[in-house]
Amino acid sequence: MKKFEQKIKRSKAFHVLFRSIKFLIWVFLKTLYRIEITGAEKIPKHGRLILCSNHISYADPVFIEAFFPRVIFFMAKVEIFSNWFFTSFLKYFNAFPVNRNTFDRQAVKHSVLILENEQVLGIFPEGTRSTEGVIKEGQKGVGLISVMTGSDILPMAISGTNLIIRKPHKGLFFPRVKMAFDYPIEVSPVMKKYGNRDSMDMIVEKTMVSISSLYKKINT
Repeated sequence: MKKFEQKIKRSKAFHVLFRSIKFLIWVFLKTLYRIEITGAEKIPKHGRLILCSNHISYADPVFIEAFFPRVIFFMAKVEIFSNWFFTSFLKYFNAFPVNRNTFDRQAVKHSVLILENEQVLGIFPEGTRSTEGVIKEGQKGVGLISVMTGSDILPMAISGTNLIIRKPHKGLFFPRVKMAFDYPIEVSPVMKKYGNRDSMDMIVEKTMVSISSLYKKINT
């Protein structure tokens, strides 16, 4: 795949159109899936932030982006950037590719650039979907990027999206979708206590414990 380039700082025209599209999606999803959100007051309004969520459906980024109050730059597996049209669409909505089969320096570099511009980086730390809803082990990448940039992590959990399409049935279902947010994990105290190397593992552990706890509360 060719080198991926994406704008971090967007024009006023982009933000106007983006908010308009986001509002339409918000209305559509809110009506069909009776969205329930808890902990929204814990979301920082400004500054660099890594948003970490469990991943149970391909629809997760759409739901999260629609109901999150800030623009998110989502890291997504390189396989979905399969053709120029789809890639252009994903780039417009701020997604960028990561190769999960190797240490992707370009994806890490792009993540750092996003955070240095005081934006929100979206990561699914499990690295893959868990359609059965079991929270898997977190990957080390989120800890690395957090330590490299000194960025706090906002844990969240989402439930219900894995029930929209149910095998072997065909068609769509309309379950209630729930999202919950925890208080941000402050990275600086962890780094001071454990040092850069050990703090990466500690940050991942804290993140996954928080996500798992949130998911248990909303997955009812």
